[in-house]
Amino acid sequence: MAQCDKCGKELDEGDAFCHACGAPAAGSGAAAARETDAAAATAAPARPAPPAAAGTTARPAPPYGGRPSGESPREIAERRVSQKLELWWHLGSYLIINLFLVIIWAITGRGYPWFVWVMIGWGVGVVFHLMHYLINVSGEPRRERLIQRELERLRGGEGPAGEPPGEG
Repeated sequence: MAQCDKCGKELDEGDAFCHACGAPAAGSGAAAARETDAAAATAAPARPAPPAAAGTTARPAPPYGGRPSGESPREIAERRVSQKLELWWHLGSYLIINLFLVIIWAITGRGYPWFVWVMIGWGVGVVFHLMHYLINVSGEPRRERLIQRELERLRGGEGPAGEPPGEG
């Protein structure tokens, strides 16, 4: 299967452009060479071709720790700042509104501390938002390494348990 020269995403046969980054796919020399190499590899005997000859070497992860989906470092930084600001807004609104609820409770007679249930319920949402932020921002390089490792395994023709095809 052909891959985009710009972002490395797999392309369906007959695609004129990459659906992930919009780069032209059909008619480019590198894409045609990859398709020819892939066709030759499938028609060849069971002997596996070296990865460099097949033209399917894994793309290295971008040096800025982003995803190889065509995003520039600025776009990645903007997305991360947006996520960070959303988290701060969520935390700020949680604190302000719950403080307001505690004040209402205190002014109205200090009976049963009903505000605790609101704090717990909303607190679960804040914790999930924090986990989402930490996994998406802090986990990007780790996620990218896992994706690259899996792509190398798939391109190398390894079986499900890591053994070469035909053994097992």
